[in-house]
Amino acid sequence: MQECVSEGFAIDGYYRDDKTSRETLAFLEEDNCRWQLVDQDGICTDGQFKRTDDPNILILKKENGEEFGAVHVAYLSRRRDQGLLYLFRDTRVTRFYLVSTGPAFTVESGDVDADS
Repeated sequence: MQECVSEGFAIDGYYRDDKTSRETLAFLEEDNCRWQLVDQDGICTDGQFKRTDDPNILILKKENGEEFGAVHVAYLSRRRDQGLLYLFRDTRVTRFYLVSTGPAFTVESGDVDADS
């Protein structure tokens, strides 16, 4: 656990919001630190993320370089079968739980692209 605090949790995976289960958030660190949010209306926002001095806090930027928000990775189990993170954007905070360690990104057709 100490290693995760100093180096950051491995965040690759697919997360779902804990209130409505209608928002999804995906991360893939190996692919240019890629992230994607699909909101309740199905609107997809993509970009890259960067770890801060605290490796469990990520700054999310859209594809155009505009800052989108920040993520605080609160917990991921050693076996990576449970996890919890918080997305801070505008004045809202959304809690997400880990669904899968295999990231899934939505492509333009609306289909899900399961990255391995």
